[in-house]
Formats: sequence, C-alpha cells, structure tokens
Amino acid sequence: MTRCSDRMTRRTFLARAAATSTVAASAASALPLASCAESPPPSPNRSRVVIIRHDALAADGQGPAPKRVRELLDEAARALAGDAKAADAWARWFKPEDRLAVKVNCLGLPTKPAVALGLAAAVGAIGLPPERVTLWDRTSRELRAAGYTLKGTGDGVRCFGTDALSSRPGGGYSADVYTSGATGSLISRIVLDECTALASAAILKDHNLAGITGVMKNFYGAIHNPNKYHDDGCDPFIADACAQKPIRDRLRLVLSDATRPQYHGGPAPRRQWQWPYGGLILSTDPVAADRVGCEILERKRAAVGMKPFEAEKRPARHIASGEARGLGTAKLERIEVVSIGRVWLDVG
Repeated sequence: MTRCSDRMTRRTFLARAAATSTVAASAASALPLASCAESPPPSPNRSRVVIIRHDALAADGQGPAPKRVRELLDEAARALAGDAKAADAWARWFKPEDRLAVKVNCLGLPTKPAVALGLAAAVGAIGLPPERVTLWDRTSRELRAAGYTLKGTGDGVRCFGTDALSSRPGGGYSADVYTSGATGSLISRIVLDECTALASAAILKDHNLAGITGVMKNFYGAIHNPNKYHDDGCDPFIADACAQKPIRDRLRLVLSDATRPQYHGGPAPRRQWQWPYGGLILSTDPVAADRVGCEILERKRAAVGMKPFEAEKRPARHIASGEARGLGTAKLERIEVVSIGRVWLDVG
C-alpha cells in the first residue's frame, strides 16, 4: 500500500506508527484538564507532532467554544514542548512584545473561527495582548463568509484580509517580488508589516491536485499569484511558497484543524466525505504536521475502500519537497507523534 509519498506495507506502517505514538490519555470523551502526562523534551533527531482529540471538537457547525479550544491547546502545547505549564510552553514560541499573525484558511472548507480564536486566547498566557494578534486571509469578504468577525481597531483580536490594506501606498502586497525555488510572488503586507511572528492555522482536507491541503499550502493565501502554482500537483510550489523568506523567518507554530476533516472531493466542501475525527494537530514543524495529516486522510480513505492518493495520480509530493527545502521532516519514522485522547491512528 502506498501512503502519501512513502512506500510501505500495511504491517510496516502499523509497526512504525505504534513506535512513534504516545497515548497520554485513554478516553477522549472523558479527557480532563491537566490529563496529559508530562512529556520529555522533543528529541533533536525527531520532529514532534501532537494530536489532541476530544468529543467536543467533533461537533458539527462552528464546533466548541474558543475557551474549550484554548484549554485543549494548552494541553497540546505542554506535550509539544515537554513543559509542565502551558505558559512556559507558549513562551518558547512567542514573546509578549510580538505581533502575531494567524493565517487561517477560508476557501472551501474553512478553519473554524473557534480554533483560531482559541489559539489567540492560549498565547495570551504569556502576556501577549489580544490586540497584538491578527487573524487573516486573502480577503475580508472570504473571512466574513467563513464566519469570522472583522475587526481592524479597538480592543480584542484583530481580523481582516490582505485587501483591507489596499489603500496603503503600494497596496496590500509587497512592491518587491520575492523568489523561492520555483515561485516568484508579491507577499501580503500583513506578513511584512503587521507581524513579527506567524502561525499557520489550516484545515485538514483533501485536494484534487496536491492530495492534501494543510499548513504549508495555507500560505498560498499569503501570495498574490497562487493561481500560477497548480501544475504538477502543486509541487514543488507549495513548499516553495512556505519557504519564502519573510514567511519562513516568521513562522513559529503550525496548527491544523482536524475537527471534521474531509478525505475526498476537496478542496471544495463535500459533507458526505467529512467525518468527526475531533482533533487538533500542533507542531513547530510544518512538514511533519502535513505528513501526519496526510497519513490520517490516507488511513481514512483506506478504511472506506478508497484508493490512496498516488493511485489517483495525486500523491502529496510537496511534503518531500518541504523537507528538501529544509522546512522540516517528511519521513514518518523520524516523526514522534504524541496522542492525547483517542489514538491518532483510530480514524473510525
């Protein structure tokens, strides 16, 4: 069986996955706060990805309240960093003086607002004021359509699109073209002017060309010309967009909304192929996060009798390209997956 861009038998896959998983709590529906056993610091030779699952995350519609998401993300952050306190974990990646821009995905099946707002609330534990956090995507119209409340000034988390900066000299995108590998693009001035730190808050879903949409492809929404980068299964363009220097230098953390992922028919929303996985995926490694997300989708597809992405001529090759660009780890055996709640391999 071929999964993502790695070739392995089902027996080998299960053995590797079991070896790289840690179950920190056994029953997701009963997961209490502070249930995660303290994890050791991540190994310097392996990338750590934390998946926290809870029945509350699997709810349809807008999902749980941001407060509940924050509580679960605090658990995930502790496990990711190996810290006893959530504030200590968030302080590894952000500082109170940072201006944090959280890139969400609003096209098709969007990142739930509760997930992005939960992240914004969680980083507040280090003293980062909500007014210094911006939720953003390409356009304010797309954000509003995805359920986000627009806000440019005043108290609280800001939320607006790149197009909201169009009245500034030079418009909402950079005057200069930034190049990375096979891409040459103007970059959102939200990245360049409005933030010192970036987080990618993507949605985990199928993509008809690239196999999956994840935290790396999310940055197609940060450049002015993503329409030019869909040939050859979007490879190596997804990796190159994420590797653009202004993005790469600011990217601190990645979060994938796997509350109700979509395993087929994407990137447009198709309810018949969405399921209540009830998870959030957190990592500092965008490649590893996408590799694990790809594995979840492939495993779900196999469970319902669908062909793997490669058999449909759309393998997620950009994940290996991300490793080649130095963005992270693409091989599953070099990724440590920490499960909190239901085991991440359980896709039923």
